Amino acid sequence: MASERAPAGGRVRAPWLARTTSPLHFVIALAGGALLQRMLGLPLPEGRWLTALHLLGTLLANAGLLLALACFALFLRRRTTILPAELPSRLIVAGPYRFTRNPLYLSLALSYAGLACILDVPWALLLLPAPLLILQRVVIPFEESRLRAQFGTAYADYCASVGRWW
Repeated sequence: MASERAPAGGRVRAPWLARTTSPLHFVIALAGGALLQRMLGLPLPEGRWLTALHLLGTLLANAGLLLALACFALFLRRRTTILPAELPSRLIVAGPYRFTRNPLYLSLALSYAGLACILDVPWALLLLPAPLLILQRVVIPFEESRLRAQFGTAYADYCASVGRWW
């Protein structure tokens, strides 16, 4: 995990990978996958397989979108920030947060996989681990340390009852 030294004034500066938005990490990976697809002329499925790939992509992308919208609605209702580098005012444990501590990140992964299938760049799925690794190693640990400091026992209890991803 990146260093969390507090500068003068006691505020913790977010690592640059946490300050850049996670959707940007996924967009960069997807664009890289599309570039590889185009430059290398990697094969695509044909016929029914391509149709099935598009259908699967549509289901995944829509599931990701619906999950993200549900999360956004919770953040709006609770009037707290959705940005990892900002200090949250409330701990959200309702809705999809009952099943996973990171439904927004799960929605990004679902949407990425869906778009890769819909846009005929399934080889971009090989790059999906890159933004997931950034989340797992930098963004989520930073967020969790801030939530632990902000909400103490309430957050510890939540972590004990709800898994990071499932």
